[in-house]
Amino acid sequence: MKKKIGKLISIYSLNILLLFAVTHVIHVTPKQLYMLLVIFFVVANLEIWSLNFWKSKETSELTIMKQRMLATTTGETPRGVLAEPTSPYYDLLEKFNELQTYVRHMQYDANREINNYQTLLTSLPVGVINVNRNHMVDVFNQTAADFLGVEMPEIPILDSLVIRQFTLSEIINHTFNTKKRQQSILNLMVNGEARQYDVSTLYHQSGSNSEVMVMLYDLTEVLKIERMQADFLANASHEFKTPLTAITGFVETLQGEAGSDNDTRQQFLQIVANEAKRLSALVNDILSLSRLQHKIDEKVTDVEVAKIVDQQLKKIDTKTVTVHNEIASDFSVSGVANDISTIVQNLLTNSVKYNVMNGDIWVTVHKNQQQWQIDFKDTGIGIPFNQQSRIFERFYRGDESRQRKIASGTGLGLAIVNEIVNRHNGEIKVKSQVGVGTTISVVLPL
Repeated sequence: MKKKIGKLISIYSLNILLLFAVTHVIHVTPKQLYMLLVIFFVVANLEIWSLNFWKSKETSELTIMKQRMLATTTGETPRGVLAEPTSPYYDLLEKFNELQTYVRHMQYDANREINNYQTLLTSLPVGVINVNRNHMVDVFNQTAADFLGVEMPEIPILDSLVIRQFTLSEIINHTFNTKKRQQSILNLMVNGEARQYDVSTLYHQSGSNSEVMVMLYDLTEVLKIERMQADFLANASHEFKTPLTAITGFVETLQGEAGSDNDTRQQFLQIVANEAKRLSALVNDILSLSRLQHKIDEKVTDVEVAKIVDQQLKKIDTKTVTVHNEIASDFSVSGVANDISTIVQNLLTNSVKYNVMNGDIWVTVHKNQQQWQIDFKDTGIGIPFNQQSRIFERFYRGDESRQRKIASGTGLGLAIVNEIVNRHNGEIKVKSQVGVGTTISVVLPL
């Protein structure tokens, strides 16, 4: 401001001195002097305006550059300044434009890396949490939120607001204290459900800032499958051992003195034959399960369901029950004939086995535009409600079947049916009442 006032005083002073010089050289009248004062005042103002115009023209480029620089610092896209080669700031503006171009490219690369990072975090099947020394969480992906049973938070956030499991907090604190990686299997209750997680922590420090990254991997289904495999091996070993023990024992008996008695020999040989048949059925069922799990593709054809039911009834001893095949002879569906036959065989066998003396079985079907359903309804002993969810487990037999010594099968029939139905994206429904009977329905897509 002082510089501006000084310039104005200088211009006016110069013009006044010039006016005095002119009046001393040329004699002027008072009227002419007044005119000269007006002229010199106008000229002085024109000089001031011209100086300001050219000054503003020169500094406008710097003003624009300053505005663009401030806009860049606030996150706007970097922009350059158009500079004329005649501008006294041309070289400076060219360097500024190069800098803005570099910053723009860096912003693009940074945004791309951030987007890729966010996409990776979102799609990871591993929960990722990053906690700093002040217990503030600055990384928390959706998988971690799902694992811990919390809503996806706005970060940064205090760790105690999202990590509510004491054992997990202790592992994080222990990592900060020891500055060493930790790994553990945690059993956590999440939304009332027991879940097992593999927890790994990584400690890293940059200057005075230290952080711990937590990675959570859900082992619940993996451990469940491992338990199922262990149970399967234990049950299969037991099921194999029982008939093999019987066969071995009776063969050894027949090799002794008992083998010379014809009646005893026939009786024992019949037992050996029955146990061998049971062992063969068990092997066949295990092979069937293996085939289904490997999803071997089979040919889809038009299947006449009533004919399959009749074929299976010929293979099953139905002397103690009455089977009502209420399926129309012209009812057909598109499907894998072997799979449908296996379903019918196992469900019919169970309906006969767990029925009462002189009981009834009804086999019915119906379909719509999307799916078809086959129902097996019997008047048998029924299934307690607390066991209905387990009957499709391998080797599972209900308490009632053990008490009544009905467990003569392999214990894999319903498991095989379940595998087939799941393979075809179908559904099994169970409706049962103890002492009244059971209805098992299989729904398959057309």
